[in-house]
Amino acid sequence: MKRRLQCLLIAAATLSASSITFALSDTPARSVSLDQNIDQATLHRFYFTDQGTRLIPAAWLDALKDADGDRIMDPEALSALGFLYDGVKDDAKNPYGWPIGFTVSDPARTGGIPIAGLSCAACHTGQIEYRGTSVRIDGGQSMIDLAGFAGRVLGAVSALAHDKARFVEFRNDAVKSGYPADRIDRDLEEAVEAFKSLGGGPSFYELHTVGAGRGRYDAVQGISNQVFGGDLGVPSNSQPLDAPVTYPQLWDIWRLSWLQFNGFLPPNSTSRNIGEALGVRARTNIIDPHTGELNPEPLRWKTSVQLDNLLWMEKTLERLTAPTWPTEVLGPIDEAKAAKGRDLFVDHCAGCHQIRETPDGLWDVVVVPLSKIGTDPNQATHWAGRTYDASKLGMSKNATAVELDVAINAIRRQLYADFNTPKEEQEADVQFHAPCGYKARPLIGVWATPPFLHNGSVRTVFDLLSDTRPARFRFGSREYDPAHLGYTEDDAPGSMMLETSIAGNLNTGHWWTDDTQRAGRIGPKLSDDDKYALIEYLKSANYENYPRTKVDKGRGLPCEDDKDWAKRAAAP
Repeated sequence: MKRRLQCLLIAAATLSASSITFALSDTPARSVSLDQNIDQATLHRFYFTDQGTRLIPAAWLDALKDADGDRIMDPEALSALGFLYDGVKDDAKNPYGWPIGFTVSDPARTGGIPIAGLSCAACHTGQIEYRGTSVRIDGGQSMIDLAGFAGRVLGAVSALAHDKARFVEFRNDAVKSGYPADRIDRDLEEAVEAFKSLGGGPSFYELHTVGAGRGRYDAVQGISNQVFGGDLGVPSNSQPLDAPVTYPQLWDIWRLSWLQFNGFLPPNSTSRNIGEALGVRARTNIIDPHTGELNPEPLRWKTSVQLDNLLWMEKTLERLTAPTWPTEVLGPIDEAKAAKGRDLFVDHCAGCHQIRETPDGLWDVVVVPLSKIGTDPNQATHWAGRTYDASKLGMSKNATAVELDVAINAIRRQLYADFNTPKEEQEADVQFHAPCGYKARPLIGVWATPPFLHNGSVRTVFDLLSDTRPARFRFGSREYDPAHLGYTEDDAPGSMMLETSIAGNLNTGHWWTDDTQRAGRIGPKLSDDDKYALIEYLKSANYENYPRTKVDKGRGLPCEDDKDWAKRAAAP
């Protein structure tokens, strides 16, 4: 139990609290579900399937209250943080009625106690709203404030250690929520002692130096911090969270030759999902929590990752198709304008964004060098250039995040052994890369994925196609702008002003301008008519009308043979 609370506290300590106003926005009166090739019953299972995150006993989370006495899992507060509900009542997979992406473990796998966690559905289930109608985007970008949620949990847990009356009330409420009465006193005592002794690392305020807000998070740095800092027991390895990115859409990811925004990961689904599970606090056993020393193998590489569930989720997502434009909600498509837009897309955009199909059926995605695309470099440069003391693992004291593949490979091989995975179903070891750029994936369904650029620094497609962009805008609303393809600047609960002058939030690059000397220029200045034609095509783009070509092999990665590019880029 001590280790369970440590996992929760480390999770909260590496995220920042946000300034949140807890008030529900007007609930859309009508909801629409799109056909994305997965039935609703399967989607419901996907929403609540446990992938192995171990945050806190579920009954404890259900009983936690903030300083004002309001439940942490209060639906109004969670809605203000951007979490979505699926509307199914009295469901065995979601016994507490929590939002999409919150999971409860099988107690048979967690020592008889159901443990709360998060799954990929929390961050990768989206919704747009328009004039009182909501449209669910499965596999889309969520608008959750993960840092705000973790900050609330940390504050509530901290209060328990210093307020006896609150502690007693929490204890009784946890039993009412299902925690065994014969175990709670002992388990809480161990947990509180673990909390009191926790320390030595930077606070969440110090780590989260660029506010992410709703719909963004520095996920890759979070994984690096968790493995090299928390799991390895070296708090000084934790680095600032200052490269927030949006949550990428999931449709077609199994086809892509390079994954993650900077394309560091080849198409190895098990490794991708293990990394994601570690980032949202799957339990590891790399070190002995009492001594800080490495555990012996094979215990060292055993985790709480639920491989069988991850494999089911991955196979399910392979069926997920891009959402189609809901004309009954957002209005009809101008077919003549869309046809003109497709011609413009072929001329100006297909060089990077077309489907390039290789003989093995993958889509070869182009990774565009930073020197050409000109967008905010933080995510790519931090991945390739920041260093960590990994000497505990027999590695360098100046290891980069690229070397996380050592741990991921070892964990995956151990999972195969623990779950008796047949040899023919096992993926080979993965090698991470450090490209100096960002990938340009096909844009089918992109209309449903605002805001734009990898860090969400451009509010609409219209702005993205322009030679100037707003330097600041209000960020966090789900109210959709069908004319410009993006969210409005409505002052929604939990929204914030996004300042694009801050490193990590830069809205530079991918410019359409006649200024041939501007860094990040990719094409000429477009007229408004041409912008609207391209927008109309992106509304209508589908698997049949999207530009594609066949290629003999995939392209390589920029800077693949230059190991020091990130250090040079970071030099003054």
